[in-house]
Amino acid sequence: MIFSPKFSLGLMCGLLLTITSACDKGAVLENLAPDTRIFLENIALTGPNRLNSVVQLYWSGEDRDGYVIGYEFSLDNSTWIFTENNDSTFRFDLPVGSDTVDINFYVRAIDNDDLRDPEPAYLRIPLKNLPPVARFDTVSVLPDTVFSAGTVLFSIDDSDGDETVQTVEIRMNDGPWYELPRSSTFISFLPENPTTAGAQGLRLFDGPTAVPLEGLLQGGVVGASNRLYVRAQDIAGSYSLIDSSKAFWLRQQQGSLLLVDDHSDAAADALHRDILQKVYPDFDVIDIRSSRPPIWDPTLSLILGVYDKVLWYSDGSDLPSLGQQLTLEVASASLQQFLNDGGKLFVSAKFPATFNDPSVSGLSTIFSFSPMDSLSSSPGQARIPIDSLVNPIGVIAGQLPPLVCGTFITGADPFYLKDPNNAILDAQLVRTGNWSGPTTIGGRSTFANGETNQVFIGVELHRLDGDRAALEAFLDWAMNDAFDW
Repeated sequence: MIFSPKFSLGLMCGLLLTITSACDKGAVLENLAPDTRIFLENIALTGPNRLNSVVQLYWSGEDRDGYVIGYEFSLDNSTWIFTENNDSTFRFDLPVGSDTVDINFYVRAIDNDDLRDPEPAYLRIPLKNLPPVARFDTVSVLPDTVFSAGTVLFSIDDSDGDETVQTVEIRMNDGPWYELPRSSTFISFLPENPTTAGAQGLRLFDGPTAVPLEGLLQGGVVGASNRLYVRAQDIAGSYSLIDSSKAFWLRQQQGSLLLVDDHSDAAADALHRDILQKVYPDFDVIDIRSSRPPIWDPTLSLILGVYDKVLWYSDGSDLPSLGQQLTLEVASASLQQFLNDGGKLFVSAKFPATFNDPSVSGLSTIFSFSPMDSLSSSPGQARIPIDSLVNPIGVIAGQLPPLVCGTFITGADPFYLKDPNNAILDAQLVRTGNWSGPTTIGGRSTFANGETNQVFIGVELHRLDGDRAALEAFLDWAMNDAFDW
């Protein structure tokens, strides 16, 4: 049976009257203070075997003539904090520069008459600071070869609370440590002089928007193997273990033109390299599929930014590894920035069937940076027969010989231009299935100064090699005439 406090008090007095006359009838007994206890009486830990600064404590209270309404706890037996809970997780601060401390913890119960336990429960809590943990991301890792610019992700954790981390630093090879902004977990780097081999400083950029950081990270070596290191220090002065990236080759920039191989056909690779060796031999090559940066933004923008010109050729494959997107679509923001910064871009590409699907036509991000406005949504198909001519028009009309189709092109993608006056190549099409639409397969766009900053061809360039000399003349015009500003 559970007795009420009032009934229990009366029964107690009756029993006492039987034994002694000390309890007079009708006398009011003094209220008894509650009693408090902490579930742990002692934490017998010393030296390195102490708790970290996050501790969960439990306590309870009992009142013999009433009930407990709450508790107060204190770290100095003077300043008290009220709580109705009988447990809590505490994160205690360690003194700056110290890795150990003893915390005095007091707790007292409060009864329904607002009476507090005069002898609070006490526990000494021995704490030891744990060093932070610094780790490079193991998913988005640097490729074996870094094309001038690279990006690393890392994490900094501290079981004593991330706010106890005081500094985050990185180092390249045996160079000095460089202190990063405390919030940094995403850093890109670029040699100060990417065309020069040897030891030099690296410019650093913070976050996906590539905010430039002050000073240089010393210790990098262009044209050699490199490795990055990261560490963190907390307010107690404890350093994390040093973590390192994989070794990577920091490639030296050799030319002012970057040839971007976004194609799976060896014949296309050979044609572009052979012609450029004749008309513009000052070029570097990146296979964007096998050597693409694991973190596109801002890495690709930094890579493109060290070049004056970019020639990008694509077979129009929508890649599963890119979420069924074209590489050009993923790269569109970087290409737009490259153009905005005064870069010159030459693109030749075919497109998948979805590009002229009325439900998605014009939605690709390629339309945002290219001179294309839209494709025909007509049923049927446009074809370019073998040996048919692709005629120069607009600003190059009469200046260059016609290009000759070297293979039968089915499913061609002639396009409407944002500015019809910027058409430069017109194809002799064969229309099947009642297809109707434009005949333009090449256009250009201009920079703020009125000069040509982009040439865009809506077919694979290597298929227009029926007259190799004519194709060489066209690329010569683009690289050395249109882009010569």
